[in-house]
Amino acid sequence: MEAFLVALSSVWADSGFSALTSGHLIMIVVGLVLLYMAIGKGFEPLLLSPIAFGCILANIPKNGFEEPGVMSVIM
Repeated sequence: MEAFLVALSSVWADSGFSALTSGHLIMIVVGLVLLYMAIGKGFEPLLLSPIAFGCILANIPKNGFEEPGVMSVIM
């Protein structure tokens, strides 16, 4: 059981959730709203879809641009 707790704390420390701030959360919600407007409502989907995905990906904490993280694995 102790090894599981150590592994769980390691995953928490290495993930972006430990560095999540209110600013990140607000901008992710804005990106999700733009994505909903593009896909669900059909408002300029060719314009809003890439903007929404960029907004969501850019606001993931520890995304690999300041320090190694999620985006460094993707790239």
